[in-house]
Amino acid sequence: MDNLYKKGDLLQIKTKYHEVIEGQFYAMSHDKTRISLCDTKESSKDEPSNAILHYYEPDIHDIVKLKVTNEQIYLKLAQKDFEEAILVSKKYIYINQVDKIFHDAMADLKEQSYVALSTDGSSMGRKCKMPFLVLSTPRKIYIFDTQAMQYHAFDAGLKELLESEFPKKIVHDSRNLSDCLKHKHNVNLKSVFDTQVGDLIIMKNKNGILPKDVKSLSDCLHTYLGLQKNIITDKESLAKNIAFLHHLSEAVNEEMQLPFMRGIECYIESLRSCDDHKAWALSSQLHQIPQDFKSAIDY
Repeated sequence: MDNLYKKGDLLQIKTKYHEVIEGQFYAMSHDKTRISLCDTKESSKDEPSNAILHYYEPDIHDIVKLKVTNEQIYLKLAQKDFEEAILVSKKYIYINQVDKIFHDAMADLKEQSYVALSTDGSSMGRKCKMPFLVLSTPRKIYIFDTQAMQYHAFDAGLKELLESEFPKKIVHDSRNLSDCLKHKHNVNLKSVFDTQVGDLIIMKNKNGILPKDVKSLSDCLHTYLGLQKNIITDKESLAKNIAFLHHLSEAVNEEMQLPFMRGIECYIESLRSCDDHKAWALSSQLHQIPQDFKSAIDY
């Protein structure tokens, strides 16, 4: 096998057993007898695999580098998860008074490890109050009409929830939201997983420098989940975007963990994929970093 591929290249491997696999090039062994792919999909299966899979020269019939156009858009989310999120977004619960529905929502949210948090109208920060506050679990979306309920909503449970260490709040760009909550609603937002910060870390690790501009929520949903870009204009759109925030946080977290996980994969394969002679030689060099480690942890 020729090592003519760059990490991230989309390849198609045809095996001698009539299997056809597509995936992104991850690494090749120094003796060029093993090629590794990530984000693989076998033609006979519907869902892709996130695991790093290895293919060996004796089993490979052909390798083709596939072209990917900038316009190509594909859903990076399992179809089932996509459909469930859309369904959840259409059944949002609108709350405009402190009643049983409000308290049931608070109880549900407090039981979660993570809740997604968004709003409409906090883009001005401390200059104006927010009309809506949206909180969601993976199964339910609650739209709180804070303009109608005023301070009663915060006194009845929203303030306690937002200031608590648990659950952790998934937010995309917490700056104006935090500013608005603090100066207009006397709420100190705590325990945040900010997906915009996660994207900046990933871009810094990939490119060596921070990007000049940040990505919007719509941009990140497009980049990490493959969703079509859209603008938040009404309650249903607001609900739809927050429905995917849980999936976005998982995708961003996995991407941030990639160098670590690939480093572990490199360690696991370092000896066991070698023949006896090479494994014996390498076993005396365990004080050194594995030869493939640097390329393994690069994005």
